[in-house]
Amino acid sequence: MKYFTRCPHFAMAIAMIFPMALFSQNQVLNSSATTSVQEKQNAGLTLPNGFIATAIAENLGRTRHLIVTPQNDIYVRLARKVNGHGTILLHEENNKASVVYGFGNFSGTGVYLRDGYLYTASNTDIFRYKLDAQNRVIDTLNPERIVTGLLDKGTHETKSITMDKEGNLYIPIGCPTNSCQQEDRKRGSMGIPGCPLLDISGGVWMFKRDKLNQTYADGIRYATGLRNVVAVDWNYKSNKLFVMQHGRDQLHDIFPDLYTVKQNAELPAECMFALSKGSNAGWPYTYYDQFKQKKMLAPEYGGDGVKEASADFLDPVKAFPGHLAPNDLLFYTGNQFPEKYRNGAFIAFHGSWNRAPEPQAGYFVVFQPFKDGLPVGDWEVFADGFYGPEDKTSTKKAEHRPCGLAQGPDGSLYVADDSKGTIYKISYNAKSVSKNTTVNKPAVVKVAPKKPTTALKSVNDPGRNVYMQLCLSCHQVDGGGVPNLNPSLSKTSYVLGDKNRLINILLKGLKQQEIDGQRYSNAMPPVNYLTDQQIADVLTYVRKSFGNKASAVKADEVKKARPL
Repeated sequence: MKYFTRCPHFAMAIAMIFPMALFSQNQVLNSSATTSVQEKQNAGLTLPNGFIATAIAENLGRTRHLIVTPQNDIYVRLARKVNGHGTILLHEENNKASVVYGFGNFSGTGVYLRDGYLYTASNTDIFRYKLDAQNRVIDTLNPERIVTGLLDKGTHETKSITMDKEGNLYIPIGCPTNSCQQEDRKRGSMGIPGCPLLDISGGVWMFKRDKLNQTYADGIRYATGLRNVVAVDWNYKSNKLFVMQHGRDQLHDIFPDLYTVKQNAELPAECMFALSKGSNAGWPYTYYDQFKQKKMLAPEYGGDGVKEASADFLDPVKAFPGHLAPNDLLFYTGNQFPEKYRNGAFIAFHGSWNRAPEPQAGYFVVFQPFKDGLPVGDWEVFADGFYGPEDKTSTKKAEHRPCGLAQGPDGSLYVADDSKGTIYKISYNAKSVSKNTTVNKPAVVKVAPKKPTTALKSVNDPGRNVYMQLCLSCHQVDGGGVPNLNPSLSKTSYVLGDKNRLINILLKGLKQQEIDGQRYSNAMPPVNYLTDQQIADVLTYVRKSFGNKASAVKADEVKKARPL
């Protein structure tokens, strides 16, 4: 069996003869990774006139970034391993992609193809695999370790990959906090002076692509002041590194006297930065207000929503609405799409979780025109409809969430979804352009409803009122939480079980929670500033809502548990 695992070409031949055979636990995915094409028109997506979408593969797992070879092979990274594999290879023919084999015993996000090697990233290391003339991995079991020991604290842990013309390797490293507070996400907690985490995270590092076992000491901190970057690409037109930053969260939740609930939902912007060596984008000391079009001083470092930040920090080249979660960036260099798309940027927005009580937003791919190597004009929603037909009240309800982008050899655009593991292929056909429509492009998105939301209206339930003011943004209107970030409050052992344990979570907080076997990366800050009665009220509301049926919590029980 060793020969099978080391020779993917032989594995593919066997798979073609016996397509359902599962002949190597270390090599081939099982049949749960189906490749049926969706029946819905354009695979359920809304696209500009003349574009066609097909779901070429489905149910692959949590697919993250991907790369397409000149031979129409597709390497896809997985956020969670499937059958022990963190990378899968598919081959596409006639708009259908079939799984060839899987390899790599580590999950992750980043993937890149360069000069006869496939580069992949775990959350701590960068590896590369030697390729043959057909861009197939020669030895799937023994990759070279290029970089090791990168920070992974379970939050903002993913590592993406891009390279410049010379082949230098650029790796963004997210900072595992929201705003570098002394106590992460705790109300009123101020920022750590100097934010020492910036020494090993919160920026982009440059490494050699062909030197083994590099560490931080071998790399160069190319740019800093970037809270969390997942979307990164080198623009060969301007010869510059571009990134999209995930903006900070919870301005109102942490500083309720300075920011409104609406500002909490809409600020700050998700920013595109054009980086040079030594750039400082300003996080955690600043955030960008897209309405004022100004860099603002962060409240953890003395800001109040009015004070502007230092002009020394880098200005974004484009600002997008807050909390849309940009997860990939691709500069289009193909010839298939119309001229307006060439050298412009496609951005995959994964979708928000913390815009409550406003509707959640994002879950689309947008296009940003470029001219002379910089963004110009308005951005447009290019591909929409990933979320599905339901009202956008909860991340948990999203059917699909776009995460990865790749350009195919014919100029088609590929999109990976890390909710249900669908791979979409979007192509352009000038013959399909309708002559009966005057709308040739999507309108610029408006993510905030015109009418004020009623979600926070006070009702005669003090527990619900506390929940809507304090818990809503993380745990959602329906108590469903946010997968991998914030736990559900529906029928979990923590909610239905021991009351004292639940009371202590509110009094003392909880870091990187593991509940009923599921790990959640966001910390639960203590809310011990609430009165005993308020804590009892909100816990009673939670224990009797969202399908829960548990006894009430009394103020005396909270008082007894509260530290003296």
